[in-house]
Amino acid sequence: MPRTTARPVRGSGEDRIVRLLAERFGGPGPMLRQGIGDDAAVIRPRGAAELWVVTTDLLLEGIDFRRSWTRPEQLGHRALAVNLSDIAAMGARPRFYTVALGLPRDCRRGWIDRFYQGMTALGRRHRAHLVGGDLSASQHGIHVSVTVLGESLARNVVLRSGGRAGDLLYVTGTLGKSAAGLELLERGRRRASPPARAAIAAHLWPEPRCDAGLWLTRRGFARAMIDLSDGLSVDLPRLARASGTGAEVAADRLPVFAASGRWGADPLRLALDGGDDYELLVAVRSRDAARLEAEYPRSLPPLTRIGRLASQAGVRIARGRGGGPSPLPPRGHDHFRGGG
Repeated sequence: MPRTTARPVRGSGEDRIVRLLAERFGGPGPMLRQGIGDDAAVIRPRGAAELWVVTTDLLLEGIDFRRSWTRPEQLGHRALAVNLSDIAAMGARPRFYTVALGLPRDCRRGWIDRFYQGMTALGRRHRAHLVGGDLSASQHGIHVSVTVLGESLARNVVLRSGGRAGDLLYVTGTLGKSAAGLELLERGRRRASPPARAAIAAHLWPEPRCDAGLWLTRRGFARAMIDLSDGLSVDLPRLARASGTGAEVAADRLPVFAASGRWGADPLRLALDGGDDYELLVAVRSRDAARLEAEYPRSLPPLTRIGRLASQAGVRIARGRGGGPSPLPPRGHDHFRGGG
């Protein structure tokens, strides 16, 4: 067996595994605009004016969620939301989705009905339609895999690779709120203050930023975009690498969830490394910044400027006054980075 295939995946890092798969099994195709390595694949069917954008996510019980604190409706909502977030990051509109569901044999029919109620309610809000899937028995908890098909005009699709040095970086919403909610759930604190309940809701009911992604793209502001699923410290380097740049961000500009400090959490750490935010990180030409900030609709999640793409490789963060930027280590979520 070749040495590279004999190594365990633990310790390899998710991005490295994806790059190896892309090198060995990916490749160009006659209708393929973007393959492995972005938030979604981009396909242009022959003779069509629109591009199809395709993404898949997998949720496993005990890894991505726990039934002890996740209701069926919440799991259905979440399983679709994380995929819609990928579609949003491409500047596309979701159209159709399929669901593959693995269930323990003792799972009740009522649980299945509630799961699909939560999923289809979110789908209706974003005009995405359930069109099929698969159902199987599972010996090891619940498995959910969702595939979403989105649609975009060719001029509107946004990749991670479109940024350039000097572009300004913006994020939607608040960073670290979902991670704060997860910490509370892990501590068993479900009946808590309004900020704590808001954090728990952010984790259990994530909101994909489809409307913001469409607006930023159709108005021509988004040069590169990625959704923040694994934490800013992981996802920002992904966008910068794809764009062939580095990046610099300012800690005091990040829209952190400050209320998490009330229960002993570090709001900055959660914003950088917590993950599960499903906000959008977007690179914008510096000359477009003033117009963006003037025209951005108040009806959409708040948009905050946090830094810029840089010509120097690597990602750096400026923490407080008087100190220069220092490297930002990627400590966000990665299934395969740990030990071994």
